[in-house]
Amino acid sequence: MIADNRNRDGKTISLTWINYVSISLFFTINLPLACIQTVLAPFIFRSNRYNSKPLTLQYFVGSGLDQYQRWVKKYQPELGALVVELPLDSGDDEGRGERVRLFWIGPKRTEKVLLYFPGGAYTFQVTEMMLRFWKYAQSEWEKQGLEIGIAVLSYSVGSDPNAAFPIQLFQATQALEYLLSEGCNPSNIQIVGDSAGGNLVAQFLSHMVHPFPVSSLVPPTNLPPGTRFRGAFMISPWVSLSNPNQWGPTFRSKDYDVAVYKNLQEAGERYVNTISNIKKEIDDLSQVVPYAEPVLAPDNWYSDLHNTVVDRILVTAGKEERLSDQIQVFFEQKIRPYHADAILLVQDGGIHDDVFMDFLFSDTPLENGLTPVVLEWIAKGFRTV
Repeated sequence: MIADNRNRDGKTISLTWINYVSISLFFTINLPLACIQTVLAPFIFRSNRYNSKPLTLQYFVGSGLDQYQRWVKKYQPELGALVVELPLDSGDDEGRGERVRLFWIGPKRTEKVLLYFPGGAYTFQVTEMMLRFWKYAQSEWEKQGLEIGIAVLSYSVGSDPNAAFPIQLFQATQALEYLLSEGCNPSNIQIVGDSAGGNLVAQFLSHMVHPFPVSSLVPPTNLPPGTRFRGAFMISPWVSLSNPNQWGPTFRSKDYDVAVYKNLQEAGERYVNTISNIKKEIDDLSQVVPYAEPVLAPDNWYSDLHNTVVDRILVTAGKEERLSDQIQVFFEQKIRPYHADAILLVQDGGIHDDVFMDFLFSDTPLENGLTPVVLEWIAKGFRTV
């Protein structure tokens, strides 16, 4: 799909010199770095001691803030970097992970807001590829007269013990509290996440219907009476971390997928193992498993979503991605029976995070049938508010 150079009318698209340079850089820099990551993965993921400069791909390519600042120089130099540091109600916030940030794509707009949780296996932060996708989406919506603010959550990742579960959920709630404090109406907010970010969306929805059992770690989050989020969209959500093979063959067999089998499995186990860090706070750790691994939640766990939390839900998966089986089980057992406006789209030939993949090479999708569908789903939500 990435290499397909036809547009939606079947006509051939001529690649620009920028496309060719981007492809060359991918194969000469990005791909070799990914290979280095694969070789070093057994040593990276088995390290139990925090190092301020962990030996991961993130160290080579920079933090989420580095990625955002590089992107800003190329795509919104006039606006500059629009960064909000959270939480605003504490100083160093010792022991609560690194300071969480929101990055604005385009101007800061609070009337209609898309809050985005980027993926990265709870190991890497947002990348330029993701930022390019959302900039393209924003420009497409502007052509329709929709001015949508896009806020990107940069949350704690990596081997720092202070980046362990459930700090990411706490940081997601802080992002929401900030948006509400800026006057955003939940009915004008749609929450989107991919991969680990999709997992975080599911964690967040869990917290809204079942407040996290250790309130000192994640305080309850309450919406204004009579309000719900306009939409929740999970792109290739990572919903089974500790034993992904149990849901079907795709996790092991889909070798064409961009997600590396061993790396993803070890990253999942590493994140789930951090649940034990809170055993002093709660007697029964099984109470928090449905937050970290949504597919293991009781079937009726999300039964109150439609009534109290969110109007619409969209979940997408690639038919050729490793997570395909677990995503379909999660949707069919946990979401579909309990939500009247929930949609699962499984993309033929699609891989993990497929809608982002064209943006490795280009500022616009070369050809991806899923992209216009999901952009329209988001736009429809904002148009009908």
